[in-house]
Amino acid sequence: MKFLAILPFLLFSFLPSGNSQCKIALDLVDEFDSTRLVATKPMDIGFIIPTGALAEDLEGKTYAQEARAIFSYGDDMDKVRSFFLTLPVLERKFFMIDNGFNVILKFTDGQLVELFNAPEPGEFDRDMIMWKYVHTCVVPLEIFYKMKDVQVEKIRINYNTYKRTIALEEPQQIALKNAVNCVDEHLKTSANPIKP
Repeated sequence: MKFLAILPFLLFSFLPSGNSQCKIALDLVDEFDSTRLVATKPMDIGFIIPTGALAEDLEGKTYAQEARAIFSYGDDMDKVRSFFLTLPVLERKFFMIDNGFNVILKFTDGQLVELFNAPEPGEFDRDMIMWKYVHTCVVPLEIFYKMKDVQVEKIRINYNTYKRTIALEEPQQIALKNAVNCVDEHLKTSANPIKP
């Protein structure tokens, strides 16, 4: 989907911010091919971590958010409809990762679910001296309904040679669940209503 290219620009403000509440950031329809994208504002997940950069006073390191999340919906003129969970993540080292079922959600009820991930190659940020990755995961309809009702406790990303687990604090779990419900409500009440 063409509009998925817009998501990385929304995602990479990694500086710490307050817990963002569910708000729709995008509801766009491409004029040429009627592709539609609905997305929430990015929300912080994980912890605040030190970056590789030194602070201006050289007394210590600067800090950034470990990861962020955006929940979105997209369709095209062929009426192919999908939900997506996009995760920009900071890493200290470069890691290889292929397309595949390499992102796992752990729900608070203990269930583990693998999501298909179409990651972007890592990009080095010279200001933070860290690698930025964007993981765009397809969320099947049955997992969408589960995410509406049950909170996600942890997210595991399986790089080719490294496993990364992002633990969500309870307010972050609630914010992600609210984001899923927010997209659902927006789709049902927008000018072109869709009932997933």
